[in-house]
Amino acid sequence: MKILAPIVSTMRFNPMPLQRHVERDNASAARVRSRGKRTSMLACLASIVMSSLVQAQTPGVRTGAIDTRDGRRVSIEQRVEQAFRIEPVVQRFKGRRGEVIPFSFTVTSTGKTMQIDVSPIQLRQEESGIILHDEHSPPMEGVKFTTPTRFTLNAGETVELKGKVTIPLAKTNYLSFGLLVRDEGMVDEPTDADAVGGQTRAAIRYVTQYVLRVDVETGLTNLSSIEQMEIEDAQVVSHEGMPYIRAYVKNPSNFALECRVRAELSHRDSAGASKSRSADPVALFMPSRANLDDDEKYLVRMMPNARLRLEAPLETSLIDGQYDLNLMVSNGRRTMLERTFPQTLLVNSFRALDTRIANLGPGVTLEPAQIELGRVEGTQRMVTLEVKNNSDDDQLIHLVPRDHLGEPMSRLMLSSTKFELDAGRSKTIRALLRGVSKESSQWGTLDIIRRNLKSPNDVESATSLPLELVHQQRPQLTVAAGPLQWANLTDGNAFVIEVANEGEGYAPIQGELLLGRDDGSRPHRLLDGFGRWLAPGQKRELQFHLPAEIDAGRYQIRLTVRSRDNLSVEEQVVVLDLTDEMLQGSQHASNEAAAFSNADADPASLR
Repeated sequence: MKILAPIVSTMRFNPMPLQRHVERDNASAARVRSRGKRTSMLACLASIVMSSLVQAQTPGVRTGAIDTRDGRRVSIEQRVEQAFRIEPVVQRFKGRRGEVIPFSFTVTSTGKTMQIDVSPIQLRQEESGIILHDEHSPPMEGVKFTTPTRFTLNAGETVELKGKVTIPLAKTNYLSFGLLVRDEGMVDEPTDADAVGGQTRAAIRYVTQYVLRVDVETGLTNLSSIEQMEIEDAQVVSHEGMPYIRAYVKNPSNFALECRVRAELSHRDSAGASKSRSADPVALFMPSRANLDDDEKYLVRMMPNARLRLEAPLETSLIDGQYDLNLMVSNGRRTMLERTFPQTLLVNSFRALDTRIANLGPGVTLEPAQIELGRVEGTQRMVTLEVKNNSDDDQLIHLVPRDHLGEPMSRLMLSSTKFELDAGRSKTIRALLRGVSKESSQWGTLDIIRRNLKSPNDVESATSLPLELVHQQRPQLTVAAGPLQWANLTDGNAFVIEVANEGEGYAPIQGELLLGRDDGSRPHRLLDGFGRWLAPGQKRELQFHLPAEIDAGRYQIRLTVRSRDNLSVEEQVVVLDLTDEMLQGSQHASNEAAAFSNADADPASLR
């Protein structure tokens, strides 16, 4: 049961709080301390030129001076360059236990005379995989400097920083020694002319520091450190509508280690036995390496006593049911550690999945799930389709392209239209746009008929995927949107809006709703649509489901609905008071739906 209510803005919208979190993130490296009418900031810089942004809940909107009278927010912007450069930042070696390895770093002044301090440090690792220095723990043993640890770096001078590391006898395949190089800082004091009486003045101390690493690979395969690793948890979660593996692992030892972690999701059959659905396990990576393109992306390096979050997209079709998520930690080709986590997965939790992978039946999929070919910019004349059979039975697949009137699309040629696909195998089909058409474009479906070869006369499933051919130009997009409404759904509270395609071709729909508080906290980002195509004449309701932890209060809502080429379909910005009554309404709707489903049917109404 669904209960709808129109959205009426409580007050005029102020866009600032929804953007405030961005500035807070940029200023997170700075520490701000206030003493009376004087504010000082220590900005620690790494090996990059950065723009430091400082904000204060004090008056005025002026760089370098803060008016204490009107209580406004302030941003102080300053472009800063590091006082010296060091190359390289990380040195990697291969060595044996007990071996002594020399290292060398080049320190170059950028134009100012500075006092430099060098010291060994212990390294710590954030959950995302980012490595930082740990000032509160004793440094790792085995580092010895052969050059001074405190020296003056003159303007324009280059100095070699040298030392040695001794590889301990511990059984680990990877070690990381940390070095901290820091100057004493330089104070930029404001002059009396910078501030008028009654204003707060700011002084900024710039400090350049580098965290250097000497990494050593020992090549050991019999590793007690990896065997001590703890696989704490692993789940399949929804990330922007797609299934995503998220796991947490811990290194409880006092030494760093290096490994690889893979995951495999298998579906349980009716007898409760685990049955594999994927031939290739998924390699997990640290979020800090998510943008790497080579195999190094999947190399997991863990600092002592670190707890890491490992992730990976899960690009496979799913059905409702019970699964086993198996995690495997390996060194080279040898699996050192393994643990299985039961999962209960519902397809509705991954609402973007069917925009990429079409589920033709249990274990049988086709990619891509939305097919476009064309001769205009942004389209391709040939598209590759891939059909996978991860079921236990051989399948017979029949592909039939039709236009929206049900007629065959003669301008689309498929390399294979009817074929058998053995269990555990996949097949690639080439779709090619041929000839010249007088029509500007065509839209229709690719109909897929699947039969199980155990009973080839029976149709197991029939699926229709959106198909569009663009011969001369794309049809004009015409998408209309209704009002934004509040809905108490049986599965929770949501903001809903209906969109309709009034054009003559498919319209991809992408919706985003930002829900933020006035306190400047990071807004909730709610998504729907996910680029799913909307057929001409078709309507669809976008549902932006609220997280369960949402409390009553005043919220700022920013809604954006877009289509192809970033075309704006709808943009709304409102302020709304969410009441306890509104938030509890979904529970009433769920209870009423349950009561209705459990009600006794009137025998007279049965036919």
